Amino acid sequence: MEDEELIKLALENNEEAKNIIYEKYKYIIDILMKKYWHIAQNLNIEKHELEQEALYAFSDALNSFNEEKKVKLSTFITLCVDRRIKKVLKKYSGEKAKLLNSFYSLDYDYEEGVTLKDVISDEKTDPLYNLTLKEDYEELIERITKSLSSSELEMFHLLENGFDRNTIALITGKNDKQVDNALQRLKNKIRDIIKD
Repeated sequence: MEDEELIKLALENNEEAKNIIYEKYKYIIDILMKKYWHIAQNLNIEKHELEQEALYAFSDALNSFNEEKKVKLSTFITLCVDRRIKKVLKKYSGEKAKLLNSFYSLDYDYEEGVTLKDVISDEKTDPLYNLTLKEDYEELIERITKSLSSSELEMFHLLENGFDRNTIALITGKNDKQVDNALQRLKNKIRDIIKD
């Protein structure tokens, strides 16, 4: 049975269709659990609890999936589960929230929208400058997403969420060479957008 048919049945609360989709895509939860498990351990989060949150996110993704947005189900599930796990980790981190945010990327602070370089630079600690930088960044992301095809957009979202080439290949069902070629085309396209 094709994904489209399974999704329609699942949205009609067909339990068998939901189970088939879960079996097909449960590897996403496994990948994300491995990705964040060491952080969860440091925060004393029980594995069972984190898995439950991932399952809730999986279920929410399935129930709110919209084929008209031209995103593959696997990508949508990945993004929803990833966000839910990050939210749980942040909730448990309390005082460690800043450290946790910097773990995701030393290059970019997702909440503040500034790069680490801008924060530690002497002349660029002005809040007005940082706000302008955040607006410029958001405008650039919007320009990028508008100019990408649906498959390029899927790849961009996976990269943006920190997935490596092997995981992207697994999620998208492409082989290594296809992923490398797609990433190279995506980088060239983004480079051209940035130059404009």
